[in-house]
Amino acid sequence: MRTRIRIVGMRCRKCVAGLEATLAALPGVGRVIVHFELGDAEIEHDAALPRERLLETVEAAGYDAV
Repeated sequence: MRTRIRIVGMRCRKCVAGLEATLAALPGVGRVIVHFELGDAEIEHDAALPRERLLETVEAAGYDAV
């Protein structure tokens, strides 16, 4: 399954690397690409991992997620 999340609050490429690592650490996540320029993230994950959990993870990292 692939989910795209809009992310607000990233200020630099270091934010991108940290957020990618945080999302990739979730059980069931296969691949994460965070686009600084677009302000979003593409996450490939198991269907058992709900979108809400991904949003919570982004918000816990200090960003707004939609």
